[in-house]
Amino acid sequence: MQAPDKAADKTINLPRWLAKFILSQVQGQPNNQRIFLALLQPMAPSEWCLTWIPIIHPGVELPHQGERSPHGYMKACTTTLSTLTGYNERTIEGWFYGKPYHYSVGILLRCFDLIFKLQQFLK
Repeated sequence: MQAPDKAADKTINLPRWLAKFILSQVQGQPNNQRIFLALLQPMAPSEWCLTWIPIIHPGVELPHQGERSPHGYMKACTTTLSTLTGYNERTIEGWFYGKPYHYSVGILLRCFDLIFKLQQFLK
């Protein structure tokens, strides 16, 4: 009996409308399809916060590996993510402690990440 291949099991969950849009934009161009799908790799809320909280809230200190979050970091994360996603702050706080979230949240955070990067690039 063979163990399941972890790499082969990596699929991206996309809303049907988004998949249809991507396929219509890249029809006949397989390289562009790979680029679109690579850009839409879901982003974890903790990963998003580590990248953008220091930029959005410059006075908030980042947590160090293996230590508790500094004062104000979790509040800044939950408030910002609540504003971006529309979810309640208590729900978002659970995401940092292992509660599952809908796959579209990861895609939404990746999209915000790309938008903010583009915005910084254009400044």
